[in-house]
Amino acid sequence: MFKKLLALPENLLRLPEVAGCYRETDEWLTVTLAYLGLRKLHFPYTVRLRSGEALTLEERTDLVIFLMVFVHHHYPVDASDRVIVDVGANIGIFTIYAARQAPGARIIAVEPFPDTLSRLQKYLQDNRLADRVTVLNCAIAAETGRGEMDSAEGIPSQYRRIHSEDTATLNISHRGVAALEKAPGIPVENRTLTDVLELATVDKVDLMKMNIHGNEYAVLMKTPAGVLRRFKRIAVQYHELPAAANMDKTNCFPIWARADSDW
Repeated sequence: MFKKLLALPENLLRLPEVAGCYRETDEWLTVTLAYLGLRKLHFPYTVRLRSGEALTLEERTDLVIFLMVFVHHHYPVDASDRVIVDVGANIGIFTIYAARQAPGARIIAVEPFPDTLSRLQKYLQDNRLADRVTVLNCAIAAETGRGEMDSAEGIPSQYRRIHSEDTATLNISHRGVAALEKAPGIPVENRTLTDVLELATVDKVDLMKMNIHGNEYAVLMKTPAGVLRRFKRIAVQYHELPAAANMDKTNCFPIWARADSDW
């Protein structure tokens, strides 16, 4: 309790988060206290939003992602957006947010991991969004083919990733010792951004949100400029790779230049 009291001044600086949560749900007090570490939340926990959606959170990471998307507006969505691609959709928190913010948009949600895909599809059914969202069961990669994803126990769904030497040590604080286990990978189908546009029969995309845990560099740098021009806005969650990879966010800057959109 003493440690919690010491943390109160810091938490007072987070009052805007409390206000944002209040705008989203009647359960704002329970949710914000849990987020700030001042109250334990018993999972699974269903957050019912004032706008009618219901989000079932199964672990603390789900709670953090909910705040990131719905309260912090980490990925900005315009009401006028007509096509949105959610790469690394996970359980669909951003997909549901995007559907609300852009009520006229068609959404393509891309998620490769089987268990996570099941939760995504249930979210969409429960929130009556299945007819607006096209779900693609694949991973986004630099090349079409087969890949493997984490299968070790204890890794939150948001931190599973395609096996790669460059990404092996990403998010260790969230992935824990399970990230280093030699567990067999879950086979997944790799698709390129070009493939996604073809599979979804989409010509142009207003917004692509991307969170693919280190593979964003290879995907964006190997996507043809003509394909990148078909995306009006791209919101990328980039990750710091090991120094040996000699890769950081600055490597993406030339991509935006060569893919200058003609929208």
